[in-house]
Amino acid sequence: MYLGKIVEIGVLEEVFKNPGHPYTATLLEAVPVPDPKYRRTQPIPKGEIPSPINPPPGCRFHPRCHAAKSTCSVHEPDLVKIREGHWVACFS
Repeated sequence: MYLGKIVEIGVLEEVFKNPGHPYTATLLEAVPVPDPKYRRTQPIPKGEIPSPINPPPGCRFHPRCHAAKSTCSVHEPDLVKIREGHWVACFS
């Protein structure tokens, strides 16, 4: 969930292994790993977190998303089934 909108639903193991939404991937990348050689594979989101009282139009994560497309700032994506038991609200 990001700013009050569900962005991904699925079985825990599937979502952790194959995150389908950039925000989910960002959250998983934020988990500390006790390995000094580990390097992040996802970029840290840019910008400030939008206001939950006045969220941006379209996908609420688009201002900070590395995979955002022009449609993301206009339309809010629906949850779409990407695998059995796994739904994602993302145009990318």
